[in-house]
Amino acid sequence: MSRKYTDRDHALILGGVFQSARLTFELARYGRTLDEALNASIASLFQTHPDSVEAVFGTPKNLTLGLHHFIVQLESPADRNPELTQYSIRLLQLGRKLFLDKNKAAALGADLKSFESRIDAFDFEKHTQYSQLARIYQDHISGMSPKIMVQGEPLHLENPDIAARIRSALLAGVRAAHLWYQCGGKRWHLLTRQRRLLAAAHELLEEET
Repeated sequence: MSRKYTDRDHALILGGVFQSARLTFELARYGRTLDEALNASIASLFQTHPDSVEAVFGTPKNLTLGLHHFIVQLESPADRNPELTQYSIRLLQLGRKLFLDKNKAAALGADLKSFESRIDAFDFEKHTQYSQLARIYQDHISGMSPKIMVQGEPLHLENPDIAARIRSALLAGVRAAHLWYQCGGKRWHLLTRQRRLLAAAHELLEEET
């Protein structure tokens, strides 16, 4: 990818982070979420050598959920979801740790590449894909600090299929957060460049209307 990244690129990446956070919230609280959004986030895991940031996520439409909640969290204090904020912060923290640990990032990438080759060969059903991605999350991310403490309904959190979807969504979120740092993002940019990032997020959403 190019070494010069725009506000649009960074807004897309944050849309990816916030989409994973929102997917996690909905699955944990309601036991369901938008399949299209979950599939789009998971697909981003396998874009290992993209030509651009947009190539990681596909069209901005794939991140509609995340871009919307990114805007709401930053622009509308009255509507802010504290769990969504917490998940997003934790994902960015884990993404930074992964960015700084090249060996761990390489090992995670190798496991994802291996799994992708098996998907192509065996055409796994969705629930099998989720369970395998959940295992990769547990192997590479669960032991890292800070831990993401998912809050929700015990009925959903104890359901193996929903738990696997949550871990798959979180894995996609860590990947997006890792990309944030790869593309020059900094923690303080959410404050110092907030207006620019929000403007870019609005423009991305308007492209899909």
